[in-house]
Amino acid sequence: MNAAEYRAAAERLLAKDRYSYQAITPYDFRKAEILAQLAISAATSEATEARTSQPVDA
Repeated sequence: MNAAEYRAAAERLLAKDRYSYQAITPYDFRKAEILAQLAISAATSEATEARTSQPVDA
């Protein structure tokens, strides 16, 4: 998964409870928190990969 997919998954997880007027459970919050951390890690990796794959003019 890439950063956008992790972020979307976390948003869906939190939004589903909001639409049904139920409280967000600690378990769902923790899952969303983990997905957010994975999104940050993926975004960092994607940025590093994009930066290192560009040719460097000497």
